[in-house]
Amino acid sequence: MTYNLSIEVFGPGTDPEYRSHWGFMINKPDNLDFGDLLQVEVIDINNLWYEYTPRYGTKIIDRCAVGMCKIADLTPDQRSQAITVIKKEAAPRGNNKRCQDWVFDALLSLEIEDLVPSGTSEFWKGMIGKAAVEVAKACREQWTAF
Repeated sequence: MTYNLSIEVFGPGTDPEYRSHWGFMINKPDNLDFGDLLQVEVIDINNLWYEYTPRYGTKIIDRCAVGMCKIADLTPDQRSQAITVIKKEAAPRGNNKRCQDWVFDALLSLEIEDLVPSGTSEFWKGMIGKAAVEVAKACREQWTAF
């Protein structure tokens, strides 16, 4: 059994003040209904404080989701290891970092642990602040539109 590890993109992100929300989605390849969304969400917008808020067994396609870009295949053991690595990544706290920056930071750790291909974090660093349509275009065949 394998799992897909993807970055799910929410919202169009066409306004620099309101970038797309990113989170990690882990799901079985044959199931686009439910998966595990590993993300940080704003708990204090004035100070840009975030909190790790995973949603296990959640719907993949919701009203705000634009699509997702597959970044790796994981075995069950790698899935568990990836979840551990991701949840250890500190949520941004008042340092002008946002969810996209947190995803990038977690990708660095995932790359160090050989859970995502080499160069993955560099690719996503270049996607920070881009509109969802630009991310989709850059992901090419790895993109699943909703």
